[in-house]
Amino acid sequence: MPKPANWKKLLRELSDNLLDEAQDEADFCLEPEVYERVIADHWLGRPPASEEALRAAEARLGLSLPADYRAFLAVSNGWYGCLMFPNGLASLLPVEEIQWSHASKADVDSVMEDHAPELKGVDLGRETLLIGEGDGNEYIFLHPGKGPWGVCNWDYEIGITLFPSFEALMRSR
Repeated sequence: MPKPANWKKLLRELSDNLLDEAQDEADFCLEPEVYERVIADHWLGRPPASEEALRAAEARLGLSLPADYRAFLAVSNGWYGCLMFPNGLASLLPVEEIQWSHASKADVDSVMEDHAPELKGVDLGRETLLIGEGDGNEYIFLHPGKGPWGVCNWDYEIGITLFPSFEALMRSR
């Protein structure tokens, strides 16, 4: 299982790189006070999720979150979006806002209709969690353990991208 220290190092590097590339406030879609804190702390992450918050989300969702994703949330309870990550102004949601895709505002039916072959039979509406969203044109889904992939990013302009699980990502570093 990935350790929070590994996530902390990875996220610190990512945050530093993204913030160093950013030109100005226009690269972010943040409230002014959040933007000021992000710049002051040089950190796009949120404060860590507590064990209680993680357990409450698991009880609400009716499943145990994957260990690698849980370790990420223990370091950063979500991630603020910027134009460089992943395809636009996408943010990873705090654990309190993660929900089953079918219960979210995400238009999973149209995503599935447009990308059924790439999804290899995975039902975004019934089998995935919505863990991130963008400027109204992007969703990030987590498949919590079944199927051929772990994370899926859908962007209106780019289409769908399947990523290996968080654990596979950590093993590759």
